Amino acid sequence: MAKTLRFRFSRGQELKYLSHLEILRVFERALRRSGLPVEYSQGFNPRMKIVFGLPISTGLTSDAEYADIVLEKDIDLSTFVETLNESMPLGLKIHEAVELKNKNNIMNEIKGARYNITMRASLTYGEMEDMVSSFLSKEELTVMKKTKKGMSPVNIRPMIYSMNVIRKDTGRDVNSSGHEDGNIIELDALLSAGAQDNLRADLLMEAFMEYTGLKADILSINRSALYTIRSNEWKTPFEVANG
Repeated sequence: MAKTLRFRFSRGQELKYLSHLEILRVFERALRRSGLPVEYSQGFNPRMKIVFGLPISTGLTSDAEYADIVLEKDIDLSTFVETLNESMPLGLKIHEAVELKNKNNIMNEIKGARYNITMRASLTYGEMEDMVSSFLSKEELTVMKKTKKGMSPVNIRPMIYSMNVIRKDTGRDVNSSGHEDGNIIELDALLSAGAQDNLRADLLMEAFMEYTGLKADILSINRSALYTIRSNEWKTPFEVANG
């Protein structure tokens, strides 16, 4: 039984073009329909006590979205997940929940995010590996990035913790006309994330293609994990829910 929960949910293809504000509204409507005893803030404009982790960019899917919610009374974790899922639209699914015992704001805890980027490119697996290695060997990768002061040049190289090539399939993608379009290749990237030094996966790919001259079609970008840091080790938001 728990009163304050942290839960993980996924965002699929069906709702990937909704903005973060629209996702918030979907959750508010679903929570009202569910009848779950959500606690509200005080004042003239009471709001549900729910805080989301790092918002994801429009157009991306995710297996690792997190939120903290305060309830008016204790509830069984499995009951919370099942009840809320019954009111969620296709494309959003609650996967699991844990009791939250600390008071840390999840928005401030997120420090890293892992992305799987799938693309079609006229390169072999080995050629892409060489291209990634050359890209990461640079000490400075400057791009125009939106900051509090507007668009400014920012060196994103310190924000790229790792970037690896994963073989998506061994053949070549063939279009409806029977012509080969190129290999389907997947990149696994661990990037800096959070309130400060946040690097979006789409901005990473813009820089990657600009610096390497790569011509590729980005087929999908999926966020597979979010991390915080404890004792210089990556931890999931669930792993730090108790302190």
